[in-house]
Amino acid sequence: MNRSVLVILLLFASSLTFAQQYRKSEDDNPNQRAQKVGVRIGIGTSWLKAPELRDGSPQVGVQGAIYYRMNFGKRLNLQAEFGAAYRGQNFPFNDDDPGNYYTKLGLFYLEMPLLALVALDENQKHNLMVGPVVSYLVKPSLFIRRDYYPAFTVLPIKKWEFGVSAGYLLSTKYIGLYAGMKIGLNNLAGDFANYDIARDSGNESPQKLSEVTPSLSMVKTLFNRTFELSLYF
Repeated sequence: MNRSVLVILLLFASSLTFAQQYRKSEDDNPNQRAQKVGVRIGIGTSWLKAPELRDGSPQVGVQGAIYYRMNFGKRLNLQAEFGAAYRGQNFPFNDDDPGNYYTKLGLFYLEMPLLALVALDENQKHNLMVGPVVSYLVKPSLFIRRDYYPAFTVLPIKKWEFGVSAGYLLSTKYIGLYAGMKIGLNNLAGDFANYDIARDSGNESPQKLSEVTPSLSMVKTLFNRTFELSLYF
């Protein structure tokens, strides 16, 4: 298992012990703000805004985070998260087609959203969540044909992504139900035209990026888009 993935799983497992530590500090001390530490888990349906790539279909990936929320009034909370998300896109492929067709581009990220939680009612049951998101690309994975393992795990894709997140949170007594979007704002495409390092694909011989069908040398635009469904605990 990738060492980075193992670290994230350990962080999530340890955070479960804090998931229900919700206290309204003002009950004990009116001068202290209400706080909450918890866990978010869910799925994301992601796709790429990349006109130079082949037409593809959305990719479903798991995601999760630990979060810290602090109240700043009857209808405003600020929430900081640290989590992981899997994004990318799938591409169609016919077994009869010759060539090393790329069939999937997966992008594993660590992400740090900072969100404003704005209540639409006095009970804070219906909420809007909006704010910036900073993401770091831990590992890209480009799959060829029906290979089980990615042929390329190093690609000319920029490591840092800056985006925005917006969505709706239905808050119940024990859990929160969230639906929203994450939109990457900066172009992630690097110098594909001059990148041609051979990578071990796990097959009989190494491959070069120039051998991928169709050529990726023309890729100049790459933006992430994700629709999310999550549970907050």
